[in-house]
Amino acid sequence: MKLLLTNDDGFEAEGLQELAQRLSMDHEVYVVAPDSGRSCCGHSVTNADSLHVVRQSDTGWSVSGTPADCIRMATLVLNIQPDWILSGVNHGGNLGIDTIYSGTVAAAREATVLGFPSIALSQYMRREIPKDWKQSAQFASKVLAHVWTLPLQPGYFWNVNLPAIAPTEGQAHHALPMIECPLEKAPLCISYEPKEVHPENDLRSSHLYQSNYQQRPRRDGTDVHYCFSGHATITKLGIFGLE
Repeated sequence: MKLLLTNDDGFEAEGLQELAQRLSMDHEVYVVAPDSGRSCCGHSVTNADSLHVVRQSDTGWSVSGTPADCIRMATLVLNIQPDWILSGVNHGGNLGIDTIYSGTVAAAREATVLGFPSIALSQYMRREIPKDWKQSAQFASKVLAHVWTLPLQPGYFWNVNLPAIAPTEGQAHHALPMIECPLEKAPLCISYEPKEVHPENDLRSSHLYQSNYQQRPRRDGTDVHYCFSGHATITKLGIFGLE
């Protein structure tokens, strides 16, 4: 198959490059990704500034824009017409309500808007578990082989999250548990820590975002519940909102 890959972590991100290398063994792979990290940019697009495209290899280009910009440039300017568009593997989970903010998910959504079947792929991570992007690419290829067999109606795309599994455990388990499940729709528990103290009559303030990802709400049967429990989660999303 002909595949187009992008992400929101930037062209050089290991999750993207390892996936491209893995899939290139069996498919025709092209990479068009942001020239730097654009995490949490959502579905923003560039419409007031020029977009600069730099060819990085015979099949790879970096773009001075968002993930959604990359999909537009790849298909409308570079004229890459793939069978599937893949976004990831993202450095971090895109579970539940995260999909609203995610540039990785937005790229898959933009691909669907333009008429291409698409999949967002993300790697849920825990600080105590070493990162192994080759293993992530291996897991992603297993999930993709399954997802490509599933029916997908126009206007919908897939959101995949890989579980955090230690490299030695991943090598020991040939079968990765996968499950189709809905999004966790409860919001994250967040707060803002004051960072600077100003006089009472000074209207300025500075605050730092705080959240504990591992303690987020997770109802049984949702993507957060299953991914945190060691499953690769597969969720169908629509272009007009959370499904």
